[in-house]
Amino acid sequence: MKIRLRSVVRVLQILLLAIACQTAVADELIGILTVEVSGLKDATGNVYIAVYDSDSTWLSDTTVLSKKVAISEALDGELVRTELQLPLGEYALSVFYDKDNDGELDTNFVGMPKEPIALSNNAVAKFGPPKYADAVFTLGAEPIIQRISMKEL
Repeated sequence: MKIRLRSVVRVLQILLLAIACQTAVADELIGILTVEVSGLKDATGNVYIAVYDSDSTWLSDTTVLSKKVAISEALDGELVRTELQLPLGEYALSVFYDKDNDGELDTNFVGMPKEPIALSNNAVAKFGPPKYADAVFTLGAEPIIQRISMKEL
């Protein structure tokens, strides 16, 4: 009886270890997101992309990833195109064109952007800041493209 119990315990330990390893591997899977921004054909300077993974951090300084993209290097026809590699999951993007090349999104006295902006899914603001739920998308194992149109408010 003791030998069987030890064998069963050993098998359970191996199964638990295998499950833990699979979970760790799943956490490490990376997806490829291509971001295509239109409306910048004649622009120079930089576009800034911020990646968010929760409603609580949406449009704050807390991002999963921030990327500065030189328009001259990423311009492909009429699109500014860049690729991001992120763990699989749900994300939302905010993008702004830095017209004055100061590295910051300029806003007016009430916080409205003075430089062109865009969001994933081309989400728009309705009576206040745009909602995370409108901009969120799922990045899976298959590469995806977010086509974003730059707009000036």
